[in-house]
Amino acid sequence: MKRKRYSLADYNKKESFKDATRFFIIYEGEVKEPKYFETFNSHYLNPRTACILHVFENDTKVIGSQPKKLIERAKAFIDNPPKDLLITPTEDDKFRFVLDVDDHPEEQFDELKNYCDSLNDAQLFISNYCFEVWLWLHMDEPMNIRCSSSIDMKTELGEKHKELKFKNYPKSYLEIDRLTQAIDRAEKCDMNKDYYFPSEKSSKIYLLMQELLNFSVVNRSVKEAETLNPDAEGVDNEEIIS
Repeated sequence: MKRKRYSLADYNKKESFKDATRFFIIYEGEVKEPKYFETFNSHYLNPRTACILHVFENDTKVIGSQPKKLIERAKAFIDNPPKDLLITPTEDDKFRFVLDVDDHPEEQFDELKNYCDSLNDAQLFISNYCFEVWLWLHMDEPMNIRCSSSIDMKTELGEKHKELKFKNYPKSYLEIDRLTQAIDRAEKCDMNKDYYFPSEKSSKIYLLMQELLNFSVVNRSVKEAETLNPDAEGVDNEEIIS
């Protein structure tokens, strides 16, 4: 039987329980990032306790990947949530921003950080150069990254993915041993934990994953747990990174 490939339209379709902790993630990208977090959502989080919901360009019609556009998108989403959204955001919800360094002006990152600080519960998580740096840490040490740009990083990640014969994305990256190893690698190379901006070839996304694992049915103290349920509903993407 051919497995269903999920699109953005399939996200946010599950109903969260009233008392569940809700993480609204505002993305720069709409390909690898939401697939990664939705798979984590489906396999690791009990909707009675916590759930991830996604904020896309389509939800607000605010188009653009710059940090200032993410601010506009968040404001539009909070002030006027999509009518077809099953869960309406409230001030008690957690808003998490995930984006890349790319070529965005540095002052815009400061503006976004200040905006996060103005909300009740919001945080900013950046990968340098791009989200693929975070994915790389599931496979190898950051010191082994050869490239120095976002475009080249995507190519290098694809080569590493094939070299290690990962079967699919994102399931293969989210096995608990690989995920916790990525967190450990990122934490070790985070030389300034009090500053929101990551060093080169590094990612602050590990902090978000640590937080999410605290709400997970599997936590980092469990070493030999079956974490990925092949029959679970949610994203089941069989693509190979290229």
